[in-house]
Amino acid sequence: MPTPTELALLVSDPAAFMRAYAVRWAGKGPDNQAPITAALIDGTGDSQARVRTGSKFLGVGNAKADAKSFILRDTNFPHWQIDDPATLTFPAVWSGYVAGQAANAVLPNAGGANIMLTPEFTGCAAVCHTNADGSATFSHYNLLKENGKETLDIAQMRAAAEGTYDNGFILMTKESQRGFAKVATNGVRSTVIGFRRHGFWEFWVQHRESKPVDANTTRIQVRAVQRLQ
Repeated sequence: MPTPTELALLVSDPAAFMRAYAVRWAGKGPDNQAPITAALIDGTGDSQARVRTGSKFLGVGNAKADAKSFILRDTNFPHWQIDDPATLTFPAVWSGYVAGQAANAVLPNAGGANIMLTPEFTGCAAVCHTNADGSATFSHYNLLKENGKETLDIAQMRAAAEGTYDNGFILMTKESQRGFAKVATNGVRSTVIGFRRHGFWEFWVQHRESKPVDANTTRIQVRAVQRLQ
C-alpha cells in the first residue's frame, strides 16, 4: 500500500512523483469536469517499473533503478482495489472524458483542488493553455476517424483545437507519444497530471513503454517526464 509520504509527494509535486514512480489512471470517471475523491493504490499486477535516476559514471550513461508502480482511481466507481478502508485518498479535479468526443475542463486560479486528473493516453490528444492570470483550459480529445476505430492524426487534432482555443495551445498527440518508443511494438502510454502551483496551472506528462525482457516478461520503462509547454 502507498505510504502517506508518497501521497504527500504526489499532491505537492506531481512532477517529482512521476520521476520517482510509474503512475497510471485506471477505471471510469465522470463524463464532464467534476470534483472527485481520487485513490492512490499499488499497481498490483503491473510489470516491474524502471525509472531514470540521472546518475552517470565518469560522465557517461543514464542509470536506471527499479521503482514502484501506482494506480489512480475515482472512489465514486466501486472497485476491489479501493475496498480497503485504509486506502489513501485526496481531492482532485476530473477533466471529463467521453469516448469519441472532446472533453474540456476550465480550471480556475483559486478554489477547489490543486490537482487535475484525466484518463491514460494511448492514442488520444491532450490540449492545454494557461492564461496570464494562472487559470487554464485542458481538453482530452478522443476524436475518431470515420472508421470509428482510430483516433485522428495530428493535423486533424490540431484543427479541432484551433476551433476551440483562441489564444494558442499546447498539443500532445499519439505521434508525439510514439517519438519516445524504443522498441518495435507501439506500447507507449502516457499519464498527464495538472497541478496548480502558486495560482498557476501547469501540466506534466509521464511517458512509459512496455519493454520485453524475455518471452514471458516485460518491464515498464519510464521514458520521460516533461512539462507540456
